[in-house]
Amino acid sequence: MNLNYRRKKRERHHEASHDDAESTTPPLAHALVPKGDVEWIDDAAALTEFLEHVKSQPLFAFDTEFIGEESYWPKICVVQLATPERIALVDAIAISDLTPVYELVCAEEHLTIVHAGGQDLEPAQRAVGSAPKGVIDVQICAAFAEMPWPAGLEKLVDHFAEHRITKGHTFTNWDARPLTASQLRYAADDVRYLPLVWETLKARLTERGTLPWALRECEDALRLPKRYDEEGQIRRILKVWPMRPTQLPVLRKVLALRDEIARIENLPQRVTMPDEAIMELARQKPDSLEQLQGIKGIPKRLLYAYSDRVLAAIADGASLPAEKLPPPRIKEETATDRARVDALVAISSMRCLAQGLAPGMVFSRSDISTWWLERNSKAAPSVFTAGDWRSDALGLWLAEFVQGESAFSIRWTNDAPTIAP
Repeated sequence: MNLNYRRKKRERHHEASHDDAESTTPPLAHALVPKGDVEWIDDAAALTEFLEHVKSQPLFAFDTEFIGEESYWPKICVVQLATPERIALVDAIAISDLTPVYELVCAEEHLTIVHAGGQDLEPAQRAVGSAPKGVIDVQICAAFAEMPWPAGLEKLVDHFAEHRITKGHTFTNWDARPLTASQLRYAADDVRYLPLVWETLKARLTERGTLPWALRECEDALRLPKRYDEEGQIRRILKVWPMRPTQLPVLRKVLALRDEIARIENLPQRVTMPDEAIMELARQKPDSLEQLQGIKGIPKRLLYAYSDRVLAAIADGASLPAEKLPPPRIKEETATDRARVDALVAISSMRCLAQGLAPGMVFSRSDISTWWLERNSKAAPSVFTAGDWRSDALGLWLAEFVQGESAFSIRWTNDAPTIAP
C-alpha cells in the first residue's frame, strides 16, 4: 500500500474542495431538521454544552470523518452530531478526548441514528469498552422498506425526506485546517436529515410489519467484531496461496505478531508486513537474519527492529503440531446444480422483493448454493441459523418449497411485486 499516493490523492480532492463554488439547495424546512447555523466546536466547554443539549433529546444523529489508510486505528478528524434542533461539527484534531461523545453514543438511554455506521462506531466501542446500544442504522433499515442494499445517503434522503443533497468529499484531507465551506456542508449533511429519514422509515417499517426484523439486524450488524480476526485472515491467505498443514502454525504465529507490531507502530497491517511476505515466512521458515533479509516486502526499519521477534515467532510456530487444513466444500456445482441454484436465487429474490426486502440483505448466492449442495448430507444445514430473522422471512418457506410443500403467488402492484392472498 502506497501511503504517499493515498495522501496525495486526498490533497488533490482537498484542493478541489477549495475551488468548489457550486450552489447548494437550502436545508429542508421541517420540524425534524435543525434550522440554525452549523456550530463548529473546537473546545471542551462548547462540546460539554452541546452534549447537554443532546441529552435532553430522545434521539440524535452521529457520524465521523476520518482518515483510515495511514494508521492502525483510523484518525478521527471531525465528529458530526445533530438533533432536530441543533447541528454541530466537532473538531477532533483540537479536542483530543472524545470520550464524552462516545459514552453518549453507546448509552442505551438515547437513540443514536447512523448511516453505514460500523466504522464510525468502532472508536466509540473501543473507548467505552462495550458495544453501542440503542443504535439505528438507516442504511440497514431501508433494506426492509423496498430500498436496495446498500443504499447511499443521497438516495435515502431523496426517497424518505424528499430532498436532494450533494455528496462529493468523502476522500479528502479531513485533518487539514481550515475546512472549506463545501467540506463543512458535506459533513453537516451527513447527519442533518437522519432524524427525519428514521422517523419516515420507522412508519414504513411499522406499516409493513418488518420493524422487528430491521431492529434485530441493526443490533446484530452493529455488534462489532474484534479488530484482529485471525481465522478470517488465515482463510483469506489460503484462498490465494495453498499451504501445507505444517505451515499453518507458523502462519498463525506470524499473523499475530504482525498485528502486534502494527499496533505498536500505529501502521496498517499490510504496510507492516504484506500478505505475500507473511506467506513466504510461513513457507520458508527462515532461522537467521540473513535468511530473513531475503523475504521481500518487509520495510527495512521494521525488519531490523523486530527481527528477533519475527524469528522467535517462526521458531515457535515450527515447533507446534501440524494443523488440519480447512475442509473443502462437499461438492462443486454441476451444470444441473448451477441451473437449480440460479432458479432458487431468482425465486428467493422475488419473494424478498414482494415483502419489501432487499434480497442482498437477506441472502447471497453462496448461501443458497451451499445449502443446496449440502442438503442431503448427514449434517445437512438449515438455510439460515435458527433464530435469525432471515429464517422467518425466507429460510423456513424455502425449505418447504423445495420439498413441494409450499408455494406463493405474486402480483405486480404500484410498480412492485407483492404477495397475492
